[in-house]
Amino acid sequence: MVSHASARFVRISPRKVRYVIDHIRNKSVTDAQGILNGSPRRAGDIIRKLLNQAVDAAQKNSQIAAQHLFVSKVMADGGPTMKRFRAASMGRASVIRKRMSHIYLELAAQKGYVPETHGKTAKKNVVVKTAPADEAVKSKTKTSNKKLAGAR
Repeated sequence: MVSHASARFVRISPRKVRYVIDHIRNKSVTDAQGILNGSPRRAGDIIRKLLNQAVDAAQKNSQIAAQHLFVSKVMADGGPTMKRFRAASMGRASVIRKRMSHIYLELAAQKGYVPETHGKTAKKNVVVKTAPADEAVKSKTKTSNKKLAGAR
């Protein structure tokens, strides 16, 4: 996982969202953006904004370009339901359910992609000499004891 984005309490039914997210699952980001731009459904706009948010997070945090990403995981779960009542025949009341969705989208790098180092070169054959731990502790205690003795 390179980045993720989520939208909670979206005022659209999860069933309507699932029609759209099934089309973009396991697609590259550029393909998914094309599918969502051409989608006539209202959920397409919501998911397009969510996808762009995840791409921006990937570029900012991991420095990975959009063409190297794909939609690895996307799901829509049900949120809370608002219940409203409407008059029905014979003096009854029927329930109208106004559903909400929690949408989660996750991006990952494509297989075989190796991120660039952006000009940073790894240092090779660098040998760092360190003193053994016992000698370092002894030298610190000797100097601190000398400072204390000189202060008296």
